[in-house]
Amino acid sequence: MPENVIFGIDIAKGSVRAKEEPRYAVVILKGDEAEHHRMVSKHKLLRMAWQEKPALIAVDNIFELASDKHELASILSKLPANTKLIQVTGGEKLLPLVKLAKEAGISFDRFDPNAEALACARLALMGIGYEVSAFEDKTIIKVSRARSPGRGGWSQNRYRRKIHGYVRQKAREIEDYLDEQSKTKGFTYTQNVTEKFGGYSKSEFFVDAPRSQVHIGSGKYGDVQVNVKSIERDALFFKPLKTRKRDYIIVGIDPGTTTAVAVVTLEGELRMLHSSRTISIPDVIEMIAEQGRPLIIASDVFPTPNAVEKIRRAFNAVSGSPDDVLSAGDKIEFATPYGYSNNHERDAIAAAVSVYRKNKNKFEQIKKKIPHGVDADEVIAQVVRGKAIDAAILEMTKKEKTAPAVIPVPLKMEEESIHSRELIRKYEESIEEMKKYQDELKNKLDLKDEELRKLGELIEKQRTETYKQFKREKTILVRDKEISHLRKRISENNKKISFLNERIHKLKRIRRLEISGRALPVKIISAFTRDSILKTKEEVGLKKDDIILLKDASGGGSITAKMLSDLGVRAIIICNDLSYAAEEELFNLGMPVLKAKDVNIQFDAAEELAVINPDDIKTAIEEWNRKAEERKTAAKEKWLMSLVDEYRSERRREVKG
Repeated sequence: MPENVIFGIDIAKGSVRAKEEPRYAVVILKGDEAEHHRMVSKHKLLRMAWQEKPALIAVDNIFELASDKHELASILSKLPANTKLIQVTGGEKLLPLVKLAKEAGISFDRFDPNAEALACARLALMGIGYEVSAFEDKTIIKVSRARSPGRGGWSQNRYRRKIHGYVRQKAREIEDYLDEQSKTKGFTYTQNVTEKFGGYSKSEFFVDAPRSQVHIGSGKYGDVQVNVKSIERDALFFKPLKTRKRDYIIVGIDPGTTTAVAVVTLEGELRMLHSSRTISIPDVIEMIAEQGRPLIIASDVFPTPNAVEKIRRAFNAVSGSPDDVLSAGDKIEFATPYGYSNNHERDAIAAAVSVYRKNKNKFEQIKKKIPHGVDADEVIAQVVRGKAIDAAILEMTKKEKTAPAVIPVPLKMEEESIHSRELIRKYEESIEEMKKYQDELKNKLDLKDEELRKLGELIEKQRTETYKQFKREKTILVRDKEISHLRKRISENNKKISFLNERIHKLKRIRRLEISGRALPVKIISAFTRDSILKTKEEVGLKKDDIILLKDASGGGSITAKMLSDLGVRAIIICNDLSYAAEEELFNLGMPVLKAKDVNIQFDAAEELAVINPDDIKTAIEEWNRKAEERKTAAKEKWLMSLVDEYRSERRREVKG
């Protein structure tokens, strides 16, 4: 693949958000030759990329190719493996293409898409721009069934077992390949397996290597399918084409569910701003290391959060957190000149810029005092770490004088060597810091163990006291139930006593009336039924020669009439008519039945007791007896007349016969 082939692209017609497919101006730059193509569709552009296999595809804005991140990721996945997409105008923060071209000594007609595409290609050739990455340097390989076995009987089970065996066989082939590659190329991988009847239904490999290094193709292999793809990033990542000098930087970090990182140079220029919900602390450390050497790491709150402190220790940087929490107004003032997408990025910028503004005058003072040829950033770094300005300048001057002559080396090799030494130094510092941190954690662990032991003793003590309390509460609960039961019994007994006292009171009143002889008590039965008779007998008593008042006499019959007769009552007073059966039964038994309207009965206020004058009841009974005798005499006469009529009828039949 020719390394010097570069594509320059600019949109010539339409838009990715319009219904009509956009057209592009494409310039293929090969050395000093430029090949122009007009009105190229996206499909043809991809086909040209596979034909030429360019090292770089340069564009001034990546969203001229795709409307969103997912569509851009789809386009990147369709490019050749070693082809990089370059946004020449910058990373997340874009600069005008005209300005960049002018600084690079390139002039072009900004209204001509072909000229703009050529300018993009030349800028990329000069190393200006950022590589756009939508994928992590990780690859996922999925091995699964190419079809569902479905339901069925014994034959279907054999087919299912056969498919699962094929999946397992293919997974083991890929596993052998990855084992061999991991030994030669040094990458690692993990495997997740879903076992089923006869083998695997699915096997997933997570490989810590970019897709271009994993030479396994996607496709179907009989009843097995293999799907290989890169793992998509949560957000687009921009990597500069040129390796930047690893100068000192100020870093502001806002940790939390969404972590934001802002990198500011010692001149107060925003170099990088990034926020993500899924980024880890190692990823943050790696991202910061790519931007330069962190001199100060700050947050917008006090005290410094643990996550920020871990990152600071990894770089052995100076803590730059404010003495107090920054207000929302201060954050907006610090961050507005730089621009931000969310509050997390605002807080990260505010943390870094507040530190820069606090030290800006000191930085200027140091630069004015530094003699020619002395690295100003190194002196500033030593002063920030605690040295006096004069001592730092003196030390740097001595180093300059005693520095041995060096053999000139190519610039690229020198930059790589400096970068390697800096990485080694950074890792050594990180290892030393981590060892100290490990000792701190061991001490904390010992303290935690002692605290756990004390808490265990406290829990055991609390458990014993809780058991005693529970037992005491259970005893109290049993007693409360018993007390409640006894109170219920007392209430029932009180009701019974009240009822009996009332009954005794009634009986005493009746007894007094009987003893006085001035009036006879009349005992009231509410209805002419067996239950009412028994109830009255229980409450007030029924005995021989008692006078009974039936409030409702309509329901009685011969049986209830006989009950009253057996009690030996003296007379029965009724308020309404008796049934024929009851009346006949009482008449035959010789029981006087009197009408209430024919006797003068006097009731109390509650109509629970009644009395009658002895003379009145005597007169009424005598009147009833007289009428009863007349009724009996009339009945006998009627009987005799029926006998005479029957005799005469018999005689007439005999004479006729």
